[in-house]
Amino acid sequence: MSEKLQQTREMLSAHHRDGEWFAQLMKDTYAGRFDELFWQQWEQWMVPAMGEAPLVLDLGTGPGLFLKDITQRYPASRAVGVECAEYMLAAVEGGELIEADLHDPHLPFADGEVDVVMASVVLHEMHQPIRTLQEMHRCLKPGGRICIFDWVRVPLQQYLESEEKAVFAGEMSLEELEDTFVHFIEHNRFSAEDLCFMLTQCGFEVLHQEVLRGGQFARLVAEKI
Repeated sequence: MSEKLQQTREMLSAHHRDGEWFAQLMKDTYAGRFDELFWQQWEQWMVPAMGEAPLVLDLGTGPGLFLKDITQRYPASRAVGVECAEYMLAAVEGGELIEADLHDPHLPFADGEVDVVMASVVLHEMHQPIRTLQEMHRCLKPGGRICIFDWVRVPLQQYLESEEKAVFAGEMSLEELEDTFVHFIEHNRFSAEDLCFMLTQCGFEVLHQEVLRGGQFARLVAEKI
């Protein structure tokens, strides 16, 4: 194992605290992220870039539920997940996986081999996503597309929302309070404009951008040019 991969695993473990609990949380909340509205927009924005037997890549696949969905909805597709967190790898119930650190990925695909890429709540966890976006640009076919769904920057008051009373009334333990603010920093790493800027600088054209859930999340679709 490389030193960088070990550092990333330690960072993710610190971020998620209880890895088994977080893996289960990703399973429990999957349907809320990949609801019918999501699949309608997938049909609108991503399916036009999928060939007859498309290769679909899922970054930070977690427990791999998206891989199952893709192969069920598009039986001719090949769905591959990329993950490095040990507790996520242990939670995957099947599917094709690549164990790789997205901070500097070197994926086993030829130039232009991938049709579409999904990156759901993964870029905000990275110190820098540039190497990932550059590798996606290499792997994607001309006209291939990437869909990003992630936390984006909002003011502290908006971020706290339901926790505001507990934060300021002294109802949280010191560990809970520190954890809340560590997550605030991580979830506020990039704005939607930051994501668009990085995509365009890495050779993509942003086709679609929208804010969701009160502005705390954004969904973007970009095409390789």
